[in-house]
Amino acid sequence: MKALIIDAGNTCVTCAAWQGKHQYPSLAVGSPIQLAPPVPLDELGSLSHPSVGEEGGTFQASLQRIFDESGRPPVVLVSVVPGVIDLFPEDMDLEVVDHASDLPFRLDVAEPAQVGPDRLCNMAAVAMSGLASALVVDAGTATTFDLMVDGVFLGGMIAPGMAFAARQLGEAASRLNPVPFGPASWDVGRDTRSAMASGAWHTGTGGIRSVVDGLCTRYGPMPVVITGGLGRHFENQDWHFDPYWTLRGAAILANL
Repeated sequence: MKALIIDAGNTCVTCAAWQGKHQYPSLAVGSPIQLAPPVPLDELGSLSHPSVGEEGGTFQASLQRIFDESGRPPVVLVSVVPGVIDLFPEDMDLEVVDHASDLPFRLDVAEPAQVGPDRLCNMAAVAMSGLASALVVDAGTATTFDLMVDGVFLGGMIAPGMAFAARQLGEAASRLNPVPFGPASWDVGRDTRSAMASGAWHTGTGGIRSVVDGLCTRYGPMPVVITGGLGRHFENQDWHFDPYWTLRGAAILANL
């Protein structure tokens, strides 16, 4: 193993083993919207989220265990959680990727420092994949749409995540309760719970498809990459699904 790559998102933390450049994003092949299958990463587990209370201690213990069992390699961190870096032991060879990293693409955004490092990693993976233009959809706690055109990151869109929106509705409305997010038929709900589940699924997935269609109409047809915890729900689309796209981008920004 050459390094540990850790992606600290809003609700989960993923840790994967980086073995080498063969795990970089797949190069474009065939038609302009087709990519080779991704080389898997060795996922070492999800760490307890360090956001609140005693979970910080649990996160540190799990992190130390994985670090020691992996032979104490260099560690690359991409994090959208403020303060998580303070939970890393001082004896780790840690590199944090962000807007100050050596970016393999040009930026055309108003405030580069305000762009989430996960979004920059997603764009780095596009640049290294051999694509000059692509749209990356990262479906997690938030859903982000980020656009690369002719090697330039133009910006994107940020929306509430599909599962997050469904949960917020159940928590905020006085007569509703949260329902699990998952596939639903087109049958209308005959009770409140099934109506909420169906509505969350179809507006969530349909909303993402609609935004992708709109952006490809505005900026022209281009490859679409989808990643994130909920990206698996779009595996049957004519899109490139890679759950480790952000981690691959972090490896690129860290010059692994």
